[in-house]
Amino acid sequence: MTDTAKTESAASSADQPSGTMEHLDPALLDIGDNVRDDAALSKAFIANIAENGVLVPITGVRDPERPEVIRVRNGQRRTLAAREVGLSSVPVYVLPSSAVDASQETIDRIVHQIVTNDQKRDLTDAQRARGIQQMIDAGISVTKVAKRLSVAKDAVKAAHTAAQSATAMDALASGQLSLVEAAAITEFEDVPGALERLMSSAGRGWFEHTVAQLRQERATAQVRAQAARVYTDKGFTVLEQRPESWDAACIPLHHLVTGEGDEADDNAVTNPAHWAVLLSEDTALCDVETGDVVDEGIVDWETEDEPDAEPAEGLRHANSVTETAVFVPDYYCLDYHAAGLTPQSWFARQAGMADTDTGEAVDLDDEASETARQQAAIERAETEKRERRKVLALNKLGDAALNVRREFVKKLLARKAPPKGAAMFIADCLSRDSFLLTNHNALDTTAALLGVDSGQAVAKLVADLPANGDGRAEVITLALVLGALESRTPKDAWRNNADGWGHHVGSGEYLRWLARNDYPLAPVEEVVTKAKDADDVYQQYLADAVKE
Repeated sequence: MTDTAKTESAASSADQPSGTMEHLDPALLDIGDNVRDDAALSKAFIANIAENGVLVPITGVRDPERPEVIRVRNGQRRTLAAREVGLSSVPVYVLPSSAVDASQETIDRIVHQIVTNDQKRDLTDAQRARGIQQMIDAGISVTKVAKRLSVAKDAVKAAHTAAQSATAMDALASGQLSLVEAAAITEFEDVPGALERLMSSAGRGWFEHTVAQLRQERATAQVRAQAARVYTDKGFTVLEQRPESWDAACIPLHHLVTGEGDEADDNAVTNPAHWAVLLSEDTALCDVETGDVVDEGIVDWETEDEPDAEPAEGLRHANSVTETAVFVPDYYCLDYHAAGLTPQSWFARQAGMADTDTGEAVDLDDEASETARQQAAIERAETEKRERRKVLALNKLGDAALNVRREFVKKLLARKAPPKGAAMFIADCLSRDSFLLTNHNALDTTAALLGVDSGQAVAKLVADLPANGDGRAEVITLALVLGALESRTPKDAWRNNADGWGHHVGSGEYLRWLARNDYPLAPVEEVVTKAKDADDVYQQYLADAVKE
């Protein structure tokens, strides 16, 4: 049976008719029937034919009864695109008709069309990236590569970036990452734990959120390193972690007293050699030009987002300051004797520094009460610090998510027609919340989402619409609503996850609508929608930080 199959196969190959290569006018080719009933010519495909012509010859069959008619058997899309871009000549491999009747002709045509489409293997993203890199290495610019290949410039840049990294190319070749994702991981190859986080989020919708968070964490680490350098240059020891509670070799400043018995403060920190610092992240108002910290009491907050407003006498304009991440020191004494200080008695006992064999009478009740009071104060202070750290962390996550979200909304609003369900959403929001569009900054946010610089520019977008521009007008109407809701969804929206009061449309409703339109919510945004708890998100944030 095997020998018979081989013989039949060989005979079949030998019996295939020979054709001729001809250059013909695509307008004169007969498209005829095709199993591909929708040519689906994309802009990129048409642009490619315009740029490069028809590179793979079209296959045609000469009509036996009308020899002047060449019927396209394979290459329908190439023929149509060539006609559209005005090519006068295309390469065609012309076969004679070998069918004995119309039925056989139909069978031959369908076999040819299905086999030539099915039995081919597309380039992998890794192969495509290497090819693009070889073109760039050969001296062609990114812009020209994009034009020759009829692909977006961003795709060429991504391929070029990914090709520089063995890690990215391995992940691309194995199918773990898309081309854009592979390019993104090259930013973080030297960041401990980053690749693991990126790989785990790849293809799951929140990859862009992870990238945004890692960029923010990197920026924070750079600010911390700069702050630490200031203290190390002065001779301080900079601590990476908070010391143990009762570490006699590293005593918190507020657990020390002066020779006069007063609680020690920053004035006691005179010789850096005797001190260590633990830098804690916080926020402060800083001058937008100099970066100097500014007392919020001298800012006229009535001028916020009012660039032309005059601040009250003695105050400065709100737009002249910005909230900035800063690192503040907590001091720890490494040698309290040399510093001329003494540990508080209760701390000394807890740390095992007090002499318990002196025979002096000790009021155990008073001692226990003082210890309990001090411990409660420590726990209260630590709880407040933890809450502050949580707020800072989730605000950073909120800020990172905000940038990703706005990019998504910009793409949503670049469409010619609104997404399904948009009209219902607009009607619901405006009927319930008549003041929605008058929110502070609503129009400015809308302008940013539409890619223009002002509310007046938004109005011009509407005025310039053609008579048949109803679809785009609906998109701009959606932009007005989304811009207003986006302005209500700052980085700390997670702190107020109520769905709105009365007729007020809240951030939770806004984010849920985006999610229904394929936006992948970040964990901190899921706090706003009540899908997750803020403490759980913070714990995951801490767990991710441990990996780094």
